[in-house]
Amino acid sequence: MVLEDSVDDGDLLRAALEGDGRAFSTLLARHEDRIFALAFRMTGSRADALDATQDAFILAFRRAASFRGEAAFSTWLYRIAINACKDLLRKKARESARVSAEEAPDEADPHMPVEDEVALRMDVAQALSELSDDYREAVVMHDIGGVPYEDIAAITDVAVGTVKSRISRARALL
Repeated sequence: MVLEDSVDDGDLLRAALEGDGRAFSTLLARHEDRIFALAFRMTGSRADALDATQDAFILAFRRAASFRGEAAFSTWLYRIAINACKDLLRKKARESARVSAEEAPDEADPHMPVEDEVALRMDVAQALSELSDDYREAVVMHDIGGVPYEDIAAITDVAVGTVKSRISRARALL
């Protein structure tokens, strides 16, 4: 099988299930940046985001045979990633550890002084951490991840109107 950008995620997943390790690696590479960005915004920590991203991909690999194709592969993977983030945050809460915004992602605004960029990222991470899980995951997926309302509704198993309401309320709180 030729592993290029034109190959559909579903075809890659089927190839991976048939034992083609390159196919799953291609899927991973195709989605890892978006999953990491989601995890970073959900957890507020680069280290936690790396852990959650890894957990999400391990779970996706283990559960690949259960993917039914009723939604897009990316929608299914986002749901797994959100659950991995929630699991990690619950585990940290049980350990009485506070999730912190210790590091910012690699992208920076070249026109903004570094100290302003860091302060802004810390402010955004702090504000996101204060939102409820429902509001945070909706606004992170839509405003940061670019996920359409309909996909967020499918991922979170709520109505599209609820997604829009959560995003609107989250923006107001932010």
